[in-house]
Formats: sequence, C-alpha cells, structure tokens
Amino acid sequence: MPPKCKNKKFLAKQKELEEQKAAKAAAEQAAVAAEATQEGDGRPTAEELGFFIRSGPDAALRATANMDIKVGNIVLFGGKQELISGGTLQLTYGTHYGLVGRNGVGKSTLLRSIAQKAIKLPDFLHIIHVEQECVGDQRTALETVLQVDTEREWLLDLERKMNDMNLDEHSGITLSEVYERLEELDSDSAEPRAAVILAGLGFDPQMQNTPTREFSGGWRMRIALAQALFLSPDLLLLDEPTNHLDVHALTWLEEFLLTWEKTVVIVSHDRGFLNSVTTSTIFIHRKRMWYYGGNYDTFLKVRAEHRANQMAMAKEQGARVAHLKQFIARFGQGHKKMAKQAQSRQKMLARLQDEPVEVDYDDPYLKLDFPSATRLPPPCISVQGAAFGYKEGRTLYQNLDFGLDMDSRVAIVGPNGAGKSTFLHLLMGKIIPTEGWVSRHTKLRLAMFSQHHIEMMDVKSDSVTHMRRLDKDVSVEEARKYLGRFGLQGELALKPIEVLSGGQKSRLAFAELAWRQPHILLLDEPTNHLDLETIEALAMAINKFDGGVVLVSHDERLISLVADEIWSVDRFEKNKDGTYRPGTVKVFDGSFDEYKARLTAEFEQKALIKRRKEAGTRA
Repeated sequence: MPPKCKNKKFLAKQKELEEQKAAKAAAEQAAVAAEATQEGDGRPTAEELGFFIRSGPDAALRATANMDIKVGNIVLFGGKQELISGGTLQLTYGTHYGLVGRNGVGKSTLLRSIAQKAIKLPDFLHIIHVEQECVGDQRTALETVLQVDTEREWLLDLERKMNDMNLDEHSGITLSEVYERLEELDSDSAEPRAAVILAGLGFDPQMQNTPTREFSGGWRMRIALAQALFLSPDLLLLDEPTNHLDVHALTWLEEFLLTWEKTVVIVSHDRGFLNSVTTSTIFIHRKRMWYYGGNYDTFLKVRAEHRANQMAMAKEQGARVAHLKQFIARFGQGHKKMAKQAQSRQKMLARLQDEPVEVDYDDPYLKLDFPSATRLPPPCISVQGAAFGYKEGRTLYQNLDFGLDMDSRVAIVGPNGAGKSTFLHLLMGKIIPTEGWVSRHTKLRLAMFSQHHIEMMDVKSDSVTHMRRLDKDVSVEEARKYLGRFGLQGELALKPIEVLSGGQKSRLAFAELAWRQPHILLLDEPTNHLDLETIEALAMAINKFDGGVVLVSHDERLISLVADEIWSVDRFEKNKDGTYRPGTVKVFDGSFDEYKARLTAEFEQKALIKRRKEAGTRA
C-alpha cells in the first residue's frame, strides 16, 4: 500500500480517538453539571462525605453552641466487670483535664467510650482519640499529617474540579464558598503548621519526607499524635501520649498544649507532664468519678485534706456513738424518766449509724524492694577512650571517659535515636566499643530492665516458672511468696505471662532484677505501663537501693527523685559534605528542670513553639 494511504488511515483513526475523548469529557461535564443542578439533591451531609464538617454554613451551629459537656448516669463495663457505676462526665470547654486512677479502673475504657459515641455527646462536637499508631504506607510523614484533614482535601479537589469544568456551583456549594471555607480552615498555612508539629515531635526535614512504612511503631504513634494536634478538635482525648516520646518531644508537647484553647482529657503516668499541662483532675475511684480543681499535685493535696477531715469527723462520730451506747446500756432499764431519755438516745444512735461518715481510704499500693550486693570499691565500671557506631562513618559517640560505682545515680537523657539504650548495652557488655575499652570489676553484678527484655520472656509460661528458671533450688511456695512482694499475688502468679498487663509484666521484670541482687541497676524506660502510684513505689525502692543506678527515662518525677547527675546524649549530625559528625555524651551542669528550660529556649529559637510572653501561661 502506498505511504499516502497509510497516512490517511492513521489520521482518520487519530481524529476518531480525539472525537471519542472529547465526547467522553463533554459527557462527564454534563453529568457533573446535572448533579450540581438536580432538584432535591441538596448539599452533601457529613455522613455522605465521610468526615466531620468544621467550616461553612453546615458548621454554623458550632459558633453559638454551648461546648460544655455534662452526661450523667454513666455505666461502663470492662468485659463482665463493672468499672463505673452512675458516673457523671462533666467537662468545661477549654479546660485541660488529667484523668487519673489505678490501672484497671476504666480510664482507657472511658476515653474509648467517648470516642466511639457509646457515651452520647452533642453531634456538633469534633472529638479525636489518640490511641493507635497511623498506618504505614508509601505516603511521607508530612503527607500523612496533611491528608488527615479530609475536609480540606475534599475542598481542594472540589476547587480543582469546578475550575476545570468552569462551574460556579456544585451540589449546592458555590466556588466562593469553597474559597471561604479553605480560608476558614487556614489552608494556605497547613503545610508549615504540619511541619512545625512534626519537627516538635522529633521529625527532622529528612524524616518528614520519609514514607511512613519505614518508621517503627513508636514513630508512627508520634505521627498519629501529630495528626490529632494538626486537626485541633473540640475535645482531644490522649491516652498515655508520653509513652513513645523522649525528653525533647515531651517538653515540646508540654509547651504546645499550654497554648491549647480547647478541651483535652489526658491519661498519663507522667506526674510532671500532668502537673505542667492539666488544670483540673478527674479521679476514678471505687466505680465513681470525682472532680478536683488544679493539677495532679493539687489533687493529691486537696484529697489528703478531705481525707483528714473525714477521719476527724469519723472519729468524732465514733466517740458520740460510744457515748450514746454507754448511756443506753446504763439507763435503758432504769427509772422511767431516764429510760425515756435512753429511748431518745436510741433514736439518735440509729440516725448516726444510718449516716456514717465515709472515709475515702486508698487501696494499699505496691512496695518494691531491690536488695543490693555487698559493697565493691570504685570504680565498678571504667570507660576509657570508648566509641561506638552501628555503621561505618556514623559514630554514635566517641572519646567516652568516665567511671561508675555503687554511689552513682545517673539519668541519661536525649532524643530518640541518639543511642541512650545503646549506651546501657555498652555498660552491660552486650556490645563492644569500636574504639577504646570498657572494664568491669571481676565481681560486679549488673541487672538491666528494658522493654526488649520483657518481650523476650517465654510468654507461655507463668511468673512462678519464670522465677524458678533463675534458681532451680527455689520451691513453688518460695517463688509465689517472693512474687507477692511485687504485686503478683495469688492466681496472678500462675497465669501465663502473655495474659498479664504491661504493668504486671514490668513487675515480674522488677522481681527478676531484685533476685539478682546487683551492684548496679541499669534501667531503660522503666515507667512505661506503670501507674502513678507504682512509679512512686519504684522511686522509693531505687532510693533505698544501696547500689549504683543508671537510668534512661523521660519521666520528670522519677528523674528528679532519684538522679544526682544528668548526662545528655546528642545525636550525630550530617555535615554539608555528606559525612557525619559524631554524637556526644556530656554531663549537664544543672537540674532536670534546667535541662528542660534549655530545650524550651531552643524550641522558641527555632519557632517551634510560641514564646511564653506571646502565649501567656495557664493558671
């Protein structure tokens, strides 16, 4: 066939394809226009869109509505166990609440019930519960935070669609309304706001542009927290937000929440965090919810005063009852006049006994004990010229020179990824330095607590079996008695480790540490999964321990109670030429409060938080 004929056929085919494409586009445009003008179609609802509407005329009710919450007669169960009976949820808008109580009383169940609307709250309230980590996929950390605002994403998509098809209105929504709602959501500043939140939580620019699938569960939990802070809901529910944070991220979060103008309810085992951030306290105790003004320390003080008053009244009532009983016993069968008085006293006694003064006793809480070994002369551990790094050219730290003995009380602080846990492994002898050396006294016994150690336990066995593996000469009765000292009494000690709570597994790990009678304790984030009372018991046990302690923790209360020295670990950094500057381990000359103040000043300098003078401080 001549080339000319081939060209004609090709051009005809190309023209046909173009006509089909144009017809398809016209049909799509007509369908969109028809959808936009269809009678009775109306504006899309939140249920149809799949997100909470925070802007535009559909959210107008929120501007004038009472945002306070009061729901009575709350009954909550955990399985078959009743946790709260006849409770009242009462939240004043803009107040920061600490939700406290022993492990197992229903704190997390209450937050979950609010988030899942099992406790009915007004529909115009935007509620977010931070409980699970974000899904790991190909999106970057920054994209994942930005795209959590599905309303903004939908409006941007609608704007593009209406501009492409030259539409002034779609589904009852005009283009001018789209622009107004994007402005109301502060869409233009969304990306820098998301970047600031991620930076405050420890994500540098490279990490912000890393796919979420490459992050560990702990870092994905931080992304989930960043998503909630970015959306700024009316009611923010935070369940143990500090568990996966280092001191840097925790300090930033404290400062960020100080300027939070909406309602937040926080469950946390970190006493310092609660004291810094909360302004009221909800105490779940004996299936009831008690409300106190002030932070956690204020709550403890007021509750102690109430208890003292109750005990004084109970004592006075007890004396009155004893006096009435004595009078009735003496004169109840005597002279007619005295017998009549005795009958009157009997009625008074009945009223007093029907209305006893209820004293709010605490449940007895755990007492830990770490017996130490016999004294060893210093230094127990000597580190000279040591360096370590997992990858060549990326040294975590170098030129380490220090000694540790049975009088050392050191807290290791620094950002995640700087090598704090690695530092403990270096002391323990689990890894060897790439340069220099670490020597230990020949009779030195070390005992280390870490979450990894708990994860490596034989979870199919019970606590008694676990302890007997440490010493085969120990009988079942001796092991059970010993475990009871660490809060693992009765049948609990015979349950498989896999069914124990995180706090109970930690108690088993503490029991193992104590059994070893070490000269030096190495503790890596020991407060995770512990309640506030158990952390207090841990601090008391460490202070009674006649040996050395090296502690990695972000818990302000624990560090302040037990540490004499603060050692700061800083991350290695990438140089402009692509090489890496080694990280450092330095003794911080000051208290933990002063260390946090330094971090706050750094955040202000980097514009990651509002300056205190601008933001003000919460009472």
